[in-house]
This record gives sequence, C-alpha cells and structure tokens, in this order.
Amino acid sequence: MMEKPKREARCVMNYDVVLIHPPAIYDFRERVLFPGPLGYTVKESTDQFIIPPVGMLSIAEYLERNGYRVKVDNIGERMVTDSGFDAVGHIKGLSAKVIGIDLHWCLHSQGAIELARACKEAHPETMVLLGGLTSTVFSEEIISKYDFLDAVIRGEAEKPFLELMKGLEQNEKLDEIPNLTFRDDEGKVRVNPMMKPSETLDEYDYTRLDLIEPQKIIYRNDKGGSWFIPVCRGCAYNCATCGGSRYSYKTYLARERPAFRSPEKIAEDIEKLSKQGIKSVFLFQDPRMGGKEYCAKLFAALRSKKSTAVNISMELFGPADEDYLKQIANVGLPIVLSISPESCCDVVRKEQGRKYGNEELFKTLKLCKKYNIPIGVFSMIALGDDTPKTIKDTWKIWEQICIINRESSGKSPVHHAFGPMILLDPGSPAFDYPEKHGYRLRFNNLEEYING
Repeated sequence: MMEKPKREARCVMNYDVVLIHPPAIYDFRERVLFPGPLGYTVKESTDQFIIPPVGMLSIAEYLERNGYRVKVDNIGERMVTDSGFDAVGHIKGLSAKVIGIDLHWCLHSQGAIELARACKEAHPETMVLLGGLTSTVFSEEIISKYDFLDAVIRGEAEKPFLELMKGLEQNEKLDEIPNLTFRDDEGKVRVNPMMKPSETLDEYDYTRLDLIEPQKIIYRNDKGGSWFIPVCRGCAYNCATCGGSRYSYKTYLARERPAFRSPEKIAEDIEKLSKQGIKSVFLFQDPRMGGKEYCAKLFAALRSKKSTAVNISMELFGPADEDYLKQIANVGLPIVLSISPESCCDVVRKEQGRKYGNEELFKTLKLCKKYNIPIGVFSMIALGDDTPKTIKDTWKIWEQICIINRESSGKSPVHHAFGPMILLDPGSPAFDYPEKHGYRLRFNNLEEYING
C-alpha cells in the first residue's frame, strides 16, 4: 500500500511565542504501537493525548494581553487527524522568537523531547523551552541531557513567561528570570528561585479558544464542543499517586494553599464558552475545598446562567452529603459528577490517600440516584498494597455499582470505569517515596520514561 504523500507546509505563523502541544509519541505514525489500557481511559483524547492542558491557553492569553503575538499550535492533533500532515515541514514554517512545548503529563515525554529536537534543528537561533508538571520535576535532568533545549519554566508559568519575554527584549541575563532552569554560558545548569504563585485565578482567562489551532478535538462531535475551567490550583488532599497533590504543589510548584477562581468568573467563563459553541464544560477540582460559602455562591452563579445550554461536569474528591447534592440538583443545569475512589477496597483506598469507606461511597451513589444526578465512578487495580484478594473484593464492589446503575432505569446513571495503575505521576508522593506507598519504580527519571 502506497504511503500517502505529505503535503508541503505553508508558512502561516509569525509570532513572538508559539506554544506547542505534542503527541505522546512523536513518531507514532512510523511505529507499530499498542496503546494498551491508557488509551482506553481517555478515549476522547486518543492514545496520543491530543487535548492540550488548559494552562497553555491561560499562558497564551496572558502574554497576548501584555502585547505579545501568541498562538497555541496543537501539533499532536494535526498529526493524529491528518495522515498527510508534514510535521517537519510545518515546524520549518514556524516563525517565533520563543517556542514553548508542554511536558505536563509524563505520557508526552518522548513526544515533547523529540518535537523540541525538531524545533531546534529547524530554528537554531530560536529559544526552545519546556513547561508543565513533568518538565518541572525533571528540569535539571532535561537541561543537562538535552542541549537542544534552552530552558524549562517550572511551576505556574503565566507570570514567569511574561518576565522571560520582557527580559529577552531588554537583553537581561537569564538568571534574573523567576522559575527558570537553564544552561549558562559555561554549560552549567542554573536553577532560579520560584516566584510566589498567584493567590487568585481571576487574573487569568481560560476561554480564548480562538488562540488554539486546530480545533477539531475541541469541537469533536455534532453535539457541540467541550472545554475545561479550573475551580482552583492547588489541593487540600495528598493522594499518593497524584502529581497535583498538596505535597507536589508545595514541593515543586511553590504553592502552599489552593488559589480559587471566583464563582462569578466561572459563570462568566461558561457564558463565554457557550457563545463559542461549547456545550460541555468540565470544572476540575472539587469546589468543596473552597468551603460552604464558596459552593453556595458558585451554585447561585450557575443558576443565574441556567438559560445557557451547557452541560457541566464536576468532581467529587470524596463522598458528598445530601445538602451538597441537593444544591447541585437545584442549579437548573444538567450536571454530571465524577468520583475516583481509586480502589474499591477500603484498606487500599485509604493507603492511597482517600480516607473514606465503601459505605460512604454507596451512600453518595444512592443520593445521586435520589436527586437524578448522573455520576461516574473510576477505580484502578494494581495499586500499592493491592493483592489478589483485594482485587477480587474490588470486583464484588464493581458488581454492586452495576446493580445500582441498573436500578436507576437510565434517569440518573451510575457509570463505572476502571484502569490499571501503570505510571506514577512524577513528583507525586508515591514517586518520591515509592516504598512507603507500596510501589517499586521502574522509571526513575525522564530518560527512563522516554525509553519505556
């Protein structure tokens, strides 16, 4: 079978900054790949995980607001949706002073590094850098091992990135830029101090979808597009395998406590997204971390927008009481909840940082059924402290969840999904202290993630 010829790339971009979202594997079209269970867990993103982190959009908007020409280029999506897309030719057609590539999720390790290599080969005079959680954790390794990368912006990047752009314009030394890990003139790795992160997310905008190209993955079906809004940054919980845990934010991102987006801003975001054809909005992070008053204001703000035809998804980081679920039911918008107990075995779950039992979980599921609130339950197997017995016990709990779903008669479904624990988030408590949490690391650094 003849290979489809790659089309010649056109020079279509001339920006101060181009932010690129990579595929998980840069050369996936030339390999025989078996995506395995990870591809199953996020089917809408494909096994190349082509939905960009929402932080890329807030960085782009923040830089544009301050006078820079910026675009988010989803090369991962281009490669997945167009078999004739010439990635190298496209990269050669880019024109930017700085190219930033996200390495947020560790699944993008190979894709981000190889895309950075291609960018530097095409544009040797352009600054090429990485950002995101995984690159933050491995920033010193990245700069010491990969000479085609000029820097890593660690942590929350909107303000440090702006400082970098101003510094480049004024020919300032890189050692004056906060959050930056870089290689100095003598080839030594330098790690600059962290800037204090924002105390409110109202400073940022997460709705400028016009800054992203292409947008097929956002508007992927005839039911309308979907997008994400963060309730907060930071977390009150310390789940063992999570790179967004309280420990991880404090250790790697210099964040001592969560910073919230105001309920009024979230309601405005939903209205703005609705006008752009977005029909599903995922509010990630559990609003209850902001307290009862915050939740009450959020639901009141959402009620004020109930004429907006948007479906909302929200997270539960633990079981919910009846009063909270009643408030959700009274919002007047279609809301779907999700809860991730990790394991359906109480002992294993509590070791993972989820401090509640199956009795509390089932009470929440039955209350959701009572108030006609759909809920999804996600759990995993092969967690730390799992044994053949605990996995069998988990199967029995799954069966009970399926029975509740069957009894709901489709009005308030209780969906259930599961996947194996394959990769620990870099920077999570279990990654930094694996034996304490029942794990043995096979990937200890970025290079091992890439080769794995």
